Amino acid sequence: MPIVSLDRLLKHASDNTYAVGAFVSMNIEIIQAAIRAAEKKNSPVVIRIHPDSRQITSFETLTTVAKQLASQSSVPVGLSLDHGETLGDTVDAIRAGCTSVMLDAAEEPLEENIRRVKQVVDAATPLGVLVEAAIGHMEHGAVQGEDDLANIEEAVRLVRETGATILAPAIGNVHGSAHGETKATPNLAIDRIRQLREATGIPICMHGGSGTPREQMRAATEAGVALVILFTDIITAYNTELKRVLDANRIGIAIIDALVPAQHAAQAVIEEKMDDLGSAGKASAFTEWARQTA
Repeated sequence: MPIVSLDRLLKHASDNTYAVGAFVSMNIEIIQAAIRAAEKKNSPVVIRIHPDSRQITSFETLTTVAKQLASQSSVPVGLSLDHGETLGDTVDAIRAGCTSVMLDAAEEPLEENIRRVKQVVDAATPLGVLVEAAIGHMEHGAVQGEDDLANIEEAVRLVRETGATILAPAIGNVHGSAHGETKATPNLAIDRIRQLREATGIPICMHGGSGTPREQMRAATEAGVALVILFTDIITAYNTELKRVLDANRIGIAIIDALVPAQHAAQAVIEEKMDDLGSAGKASAFTEWARQTA
């Protein structure tokens, strides 16, 4: 089916108390793994594109692949930008077909965060694109303290003054080991999630989903998390299998013979995450709901 807008995906997830997994995809193999896992688990899925991917390709290359695979799939597939740092990042992603974009200015003072997010909202809203804003302090690999968590009053102000439609708060989650850090086990502040969801009235996106115990993940979805960003666990499985095959074939190997098992390893982990999120089995229900509410 065609790419599905995240407003529809998150509405259904919120109303039915599950979360959609957004899998950060730096290459075609992870995009394929995510969509194939979604088909096997009958789950909605989001392909999450990070600006770092432009070091080797373009947003358009990755989104074209995702759109082609989605068109051949029976499950709903969304496209979203991860951690845009500039207005230009978000504009490029919108042009490439993303139906939601993130402007991450969480480490800036609140006033600057508001200013930068509002710039993106003003550009994206007329195009029907959702905008994700971030708040709170979430250091890579580290456990958050109470002072790091998203402040409810500041979160309400960020949403109200910008018009952001998805909130990515620090809620006891732990950003992954993208920069070589050892990732601590998340300790989610479930009450804070619930308070933020109720106070802001918009879906909560949880970053750093890798390593989250299933019981915490389920509690988070019940409290208001509708979108979960996942990278570390998936890319670790992919890289481990890729390295195993390459190390066993030092003289020479057709790279496809290493990429195939690496992709399969990533897909297996993604399937497990869909069980954790409660999204497994929900694609058919989403499709029927979307048909009835079109």
